[in-house]
Amino acid sequence: MPETNAASRAPMRIGVIGAGAMGSSLAAIASRVAPTVMVVRNPQRAAQIFDRGIAIHGQIEASARPIIVRSVADLPEVGGVDYLFVATKTTAIPALCADLKPVLPALAAHDRQVRVVSYQNGIEPATQMIELLDTALVLRMVLHYGGVLDPETGVVDVHMHEPPHYVGCLDTALAPDCEMLASLLTMAEFPTNYEPNIETRVWAKAILNAAMSPVAALVNATIGDVLDSPGKLVVDRLLSEGVEAARLEGIDLGDDFLPRAMEVLERGRRHIPSMVEDIRRGRESEVGQLNHQIVAHAHRLGGSAPTHEAIVALIETFDWRIYHGVRAEQARVGGAHGNIGESVAGNG
Repeated sequence: MPETNAASRAPMRIGVIGAGAMGSSLAAIASRVAPTVMVVRNPQRAAQIFDRGIAIHGQIEASARPIIVRSVADLPEVGGVDYLFVATKTTAIPALCADLKPVLPALAAHDRQVRVVSYQNGIEPATQMIELLDTALVLRMVLHYGGVLDPETGVVDVHMHEPPHYVGCLDTALAPDCEMLASLLTMAEFPTNYEPNIETRVWAKAILNAAMSPVAALVNATIGDVLDSPGKLVVDRLLSEGVEAARLEGIDLGDDFLPRAMEVLERGRRHIPSMVEDIRRGRESEVGQLNHQIVAHAHRLGGSAPTHEAIVALIETFDWRIYHGVRAEQARVGGAHGNIGESVAGNG
C-alpha cells in the first residue's frame, strides 16, 4: 500500500459517496491501494454490500469489502478521509452539499483538509460544489468507462473502458493533489493522468454525452442502435452545436474532434448510457448538467443551440412527470416531506 503522506507516513484513505455503478466500481478499484469507506444511504444496497462486498466484472475486474457508513455525518467516526469522491447523480448535489458542508472540517484523516473529487458527468458539477461547500478544495475527474449495476446481484458490469482517465482542478494550487491522486489511481490499475487543462477534457466528454445520452434515452436504445437509426441525424446536430458552444467559450477541441467523437461512439456500441437507465427507472435525469449547460453557455455568449433546447424540453418532460408523480404520492400518503432530488436520484 503506497505511502502518500510524508508527514504521517500513513496510506491515503479514500471516501466514496454513492453506491451506483460508478461509486461501486470506484470503491472496488480504490480498495486495491487504500482503505476505502463508502457512504451508502439506501438500506437495501448497504445490506447487499455488507453481505456480499462489491464485485465488478468485464473490462475491469475487481472486488472489495469497503467500510460502510450510512451518512456523511458518520465519516469522522471511521477516521476521516484524504480524498472524498462524490459519485452521486449531479441532481443530488444541492442536498448532498447541504449535508456535507458542516462535516468537512471534521473529515481530515492526517491533519490535512479533505479534497473533494467530482466523479460525475456534466460541465459544472465541480463549480457547483465549490460554491455550495464554500471551499476551493474540489478536484474534477473525467472518466472514460461505463458500467451497469445489476440491482439483484449488486455486480457491476463494465463493458466500456478506454483509459487514461483525467483529474484536474480549477485552482492551480491543487495541482500537487491532482498528481498525487492520479498516481494513486494508476497504482490501482486505473490509469489516470493529471490534466492541467481539465476544462477542455470536461467539455469534450460533456458534448459527447449530451449528443448521445438523451437521444438513446428518448428511444430506449443502446449507442449502437442509435447510430444505426434515423436518430443519428439528431446526434450529429447535437455534436455540432456543442462544438460551437465550446468555441464561443474559448475551448479548442481541435479540428478533428467530430471524427474522433464518432470513433468513440462506435467503440461504445454495446453501452447503455446512464440517462437511459434513469428514464427506465423513473429517476430524475442529468440533462441539467449536460444539454441545459450547453444551451446556457451558448446563449450567454450570443450563440444558439436549438437542437439542445428541444432535447432539454423533451427530457425535462420525463423529469416533470417524475416530479409530479412524487408530489402526488406524497399528497396521497399525507404530505410526507423530503427533498425531491433525494427521492428520485436513486444513487445509493
